[in-house]
Amino acid sequence: MLRSARLSILLLLAAVLLGVGAVWAQPWPPARGASAPQAQNGIPWQKLTPEQKDALQPLAAQWPTLTNSQQRKWVAVTRNFQRLPPAEQATLQSRMTDWSTLTPAQRTQARLNYGEARRVPVTVRKARWEQYQELPTEERQRLAAGRAKPPRGMAPALRPTPRAKLAHPVRPAPGENRRLPINDNTLLPL
Repeated sequence: MLRSARLSILLLLAAVLLGVGAVWAQPWPPARGASAPQAQNGIPWQKLTPEQKDALQPLAAQWPTLTNSQQRKWVAVTRNFQRLPPAEQATLQSRMTDWSTLTPAQRTQARLNYGEARRVPVTVRKARWEQYQELPTEERQRLAAGRAKPPRGMAPALRPTPRAKLAHPVRPAPGENRRLPINDNTLLPL
């Protein structure tokens, strides 16, 4: 009886392990937000007009990996591309190249920086830019080096949280003792 029980447990354990091994051998599905090629859902590069291909040339290598909405946004950018002067076309394409090389975290930071810059009035922005341009190169490098770096490992918020929504911890006044009795087993207040 004991021997048959052990045998059945071993057989059951072997079956479970074989099943788990078979499951682990299967390829994992891509994560929900992963950027897998979206060519079948998006706009195939071959379907773009020659003018659109010309305008979007810096994004040609990444085009299949862009989501449908990203592709539509970039196609919308091409609508006025041919009307731009050649110098502005070159500027737009160089910025497209720069944007396509950024990591998602860097893009998020760029969006945040843009939003912050848009809050400053145009006249103040221009005045600050002119002041910055008048600085010597060494001073600019010193300012760039002294800039506060964001903490590593933290994902930046897409929109900063308004101060009114932030929680403000209540701190005891100096000399005030607000110690609560704590349960030794759970370390929770009693």
